[in-house]
Amino acid sequence: MKKDLLLPAAGWAVLGVVMLLGALLVWNAGSTISLNVAQQQEAEAPAEIELTLITPTACDACVDGRILIDTIQKQNVRVLSSETFTADSAEGSTLIEAYGITRAPAVLVRGEFEKENVRDVFASMNGEKNDDGTLILQITQPVYMDLTTGKVVGLVAATYLTDSRCSDCYDPAQHKTILENNFGVRFQNERTVDAASFEGRALLSQYAITQVPTVLLSLEAAAYDRLTDAWQEVGSVEEDGMYIFRQNSALGPIVYKNLETGETIRPESDTSDE
Repeated sequence: MKKDLLLPAAGWAVLGVVMLLGALLVWNAGSTISLNVAQQQEAEAPAEIELTLITPTACDACVDGRILIDTIQKQNVRVLSSETFTADSAEGSTLIEAYGITRAPAVLVRGEFEKENVRDVFASMNGEKNDDGTLILQITQPVYMDLTTGKVVGLVAATYLTDSRCSDCYDPAQHKTILENNFGVRFQNERTVDAASFEGRALLSQYAITQVPTVLLSLEAAAYDRLTDAWQEVGSVEEDGMYIFRQNSALGPIVYKNLETGETIRPESDTSDE
């Protein structure tokens, strides 16, 4: 009789254990789901950062650092604080020295800039991470202020060399549009010189120019990396840093003069004497 009673009791005990294990499994599953949801929400949450903009002093032509700030703010970030200092202010000077900043504008980013949902964006900005965890973003394309020399970098002077003896030759000022639109070149000043003038003949001789019209760019053009790479195909860079355009044929069907032969090159025919 006792044996008959013990069997049901044992069965109830096993059932209880099974139910307990089931409850634990359900609880663990629920906890795991809640944890995964929380982790997913945290991963998708905006990265919390702090921004400091250092602007150049008295440089109206320099790139506006607020453009970079606006670009950052459009990302999946929450900006906890944002402040701006000029390079010559006490705060700006301290930051420049502390972080070895050599160009302005520059932006310092602190916080979660390495969070997965913004990591690639900040990595594409080619910044440098400091020992204290601050990301230093320095301007890479002109126009900017070189803080080591105090000079503005990237303002180019252009000399358009024309030929008054060629009335229908192309206008070399059109180079400006190409340089601005394709390479972002900024011009400080421009002037036009007639190849037949005393100064024009001196330029032709100094740089062995054989085609006119053409354009001469000051050595500041070297600040534009893409332009320097492309210039190898259409011109030369002289020892004094001057950029000389030498391949008028690269401009397409335009009229220009070959000074070596004295011929005027026209798109309709190979040559024709002026």
